[in-house]
Amino acid sequence: MQKISAFKKLLLTIKPEIVYRSRDGKVIIKDQVENKRLVRVLYCQDVRESGIYLDEGMDRDPLFFYMQTLKEVCLYYSCLDNALLIGGGGMAFPKYYINGVPKGHIDVVETSREMIDLAEKYFFFAPDEHVRVIEGDGAAFISKTAISNASIADGGGPKHYNLVIFDAFNGNKPPKELFSEGMFKLTRQIMSSDGILALNMLNEKPGVNSMQTHLAKALLNNIFKHTKIVNCQMGWNCILLASDRKL
Repeated sequence: MQKISAFKKLLLTIKPEIVYRSRDGKVIIKDQVENKRLVRVLYCQDVRESGIYLDEGMDRDPLFFYMQTLKEVCLYYSCLDNALLIGGGGMAFPKYYINGVPKGHIDVVETSREMIDLAEKYFFFAPDEHVRVIEGDGAAFISKTAISNASIADGGGPKHYNLVIFDAFNGNKPPKELFSEGMFKLTRQIMSSDGILALNMLNEKPGVNSMQTHLAKALLNNIFKHTKIVNCQMGWNCILLASDRKL
């Protein structure tokens, strides 16, 4: 948590302060004022990838609307105490997840060592008994876990998540390898019988779901009993849910 003077807060309202810039200039972290509160935002190639408030609400109040929607999913549906997050970014969401599900555990798969280091240095992130970070490719992790589960003779398997979240992007597009029917089926294999899959999707424009969202929903309709699109506040994102439990 950071306390600043009213004068510095005014300056940051007018001109954000760059606290980190990568050598190639593609990754930038800025302190600025949003919603009349001091925030820290991570940009990748000018796309807002992650962000947190820097006041006493940093572990409780999501800065990004789609993370608020994901937190509400965790609060609304029961038995989501074992989660998997594909795409960590600044590692903001694990804080909100544990705040909402205090006894929960979340595995976070992040492909970039740089992002993990930046999250620890600039976004006050630290793995603990509730949060485990796995450096690697999300699709590969899901495939490996599904194969491991299938190798167990009784079908039990070592990994069954009751919440799986896809929040990985290449720029402003999710990785194609995560959004295939085969990958969705593998994901279902590492979920509990009433588990929920949640995909963070970018809308075409505020409140208008993209063709990719509709295509993903059509694929998921063939794998899960129920699907649901939840538009986030301001309408720039939506959360696509899929589960065998009623949504």
